[in-house]
Amino acid sequence: MATPPLHADLVALCQQMEDFEASGSVANTGTGARREGEDFEKLIAHVWNRFHATAEGGGAAAEIVSGVGSRRYVKLSYAGRAAFVPTSAHVAHDATPQEPHRWLEVVFGVSDLVQAYPGEPDAVARYAPEHGAFAAGAYPSIYRGLTTKFDDTVVLVDGGVLREKILLEYKTAKSTKGRQIDGNAHERLSFQIMQYLEVATRYTKCSMVVLANGAFVRYRNKYHVNFHVQADRLRNFEWFSMEHACTAQEFARFFDGLLMWLFEGTPRTAGGRR
Repeated sequence: MATPPLHADLVALCQQMEDFEASGSVANTGTGARREGEDFEKLIAHVWNRFHATAEGGGAAAEIVSGVGSRRYVKLSYAGRAAFVPTSAHVAHDATPQEPHRWLEVVFGVSDLVQAYPGEPDAVARYAPEHGAFAAGAYPSIYRGLTTKFDDTVVLVDGGVLREKILLEYKTAKSTKGRQIDGNAHERLSFQIMQYLEVATRYTKCSMVVLANGAFVRYRNKYHVNFHVQADRLRNFEWFSMEHACTAQEFARFFDGLLMWLFEGTPRTAGGRR
């Protein structure tokens, strides 16, 4: 069976993602106090629901499975391949457990990452300050219990083998004056990119996809070009792959690529339909 075309509703939602506009900054409003990011994530949740419906309409079997914690995913299966994609569907707590849960992880303990590299003893020897509450052997307590969290994940499995884990970050930008993007909301994404480099080495193939609103191409900014430069540099290292999408066409290519992988086995990085 050929890959089903993107449903018109899904294409329309991709355009809404591009058009999404967060309101300008307000004086005396702290970072995180405004909820436009949540509105954008709700919009993306609708997109994933339409994606799931498109795949199921094309002949894929669909099953709600449990992820880590309270997260739920739709396992879309076709011809021995399976794509686990996010879902906002309200399902019973007894959704089918999915093993291994590690494939669906989106929260990573800093201690676990440090233990993988360089190891706690080396971290203490090389990074610990010479004095203060976190000096010497007390250094691990500076990060113990802290985590790095990604917004979500998509997992591609073929013949029961993990082929690609895609870490997802959802990002909105805004322009208070309508000319240039406000420069106070992108530090977390930069840090997430660095953390992705650590997480990626835990999997056979792990990529990172940033889904952002169209403000990145509506207003002057230094972020759009540099995200793409970083992605191009990472392509020199086979272990890493990063994409930044903020237009309806880029969103459509991403979702279309997932469908082509599921229904035809086409490498996801090949882009849109050929």
